[in-house]
Amino acid sequence: MLEIDLNWWDYLSLFLILFVGIPHGALDGAISITLGYSKKISLQIRFLISYLLFCTMILIFWYYFPVITLFMFILISIFHFGCGDLKWNENNFYFIRGYVHGSLVVLGIIFSNQNEVDQFFQILSGDKLSLLWTSLKGLMFFWVLSIIVLLINYKKIRFSYDYFKLVVLIILIITFFPPLLAFALYFCFIHSLNHFKRIIPTLINFMNKGKAIWLMAIFSIASWSGSAFALYYLSYSYTQTEALIKVIFIGLAALTFPHMVLVDGFFRLKFKI
Repeated sequence: MLEIDLNWWDYLSLFLILFVGIPHGALDGAISITLGYSKKISLQIRFLISYLLFCTMILIFWYYFPVITLFMFILISIFHFGCGDLKWNENNFYFIRGYVHGSLVVLGIIFSNQNEVDQFFQILSGDKLSLLWTSLKGLMFFWVLSIIVLLINYKKIRFSYDYFKLVVLIILIITFFPPLLAFALYFCFIHSLNHFKRIIPTLINFMNKGKAIWLMAIFSIASWSGSAFALYYLSYSYTQTEALIKVIFIGLAALTFPHMVLVDGFFRLKFKI
């Protein structure tokens, strides 16, 4: 077992991720209604079963291929965070901008704190991480190339003053806070808030706020209950700290994959937001 000592701000970060950040994904139940899955009970059941099967598949894949799944989780998080902070745009540079912005967050935190992050990676995926770090350096290379592409085509891209303020804020968070706290601050108070601001105005066109909140509460409680069960189960094989980190981040990955498909692949594509 890898011994890792967490500070009070690390436990605060894990608390924020679990109880403030994860509930933003609990709106997926309400989002499914806007996509037509509430028209029939059979469609609602199909949605729930598909969502749970997707989560289960990620957990199984992580068990057998932990390094590959961790890398895929990092990669999709880059696009999910990056595009999530941008306004929907159908031009050719939207996903490049999303990759650049998301990499600033994800790769910025990783490469600014390599020793500490490597400890977390070892807990999540074992100690054979040379291929993972090589792949992450490859993502950094593509990040630099993407920045060059955007600079060459800067006249075709609009950067608002608010966006520049957001970038400065993210850089300050990455620079002055330890990795876990930096991630928690971004995930809970930038990404999640942007998600709420974008999603809720559309949701209330299909349902009242009370129903959306009720659905979010149901999905949140289900996520927390699953996390509590997993923590209890893993505590027999790992230290409490290791078990907690595994539950939160592997659980987050299992939820992020179907969440990203639903939000970025269907919801935002349909409503152009």
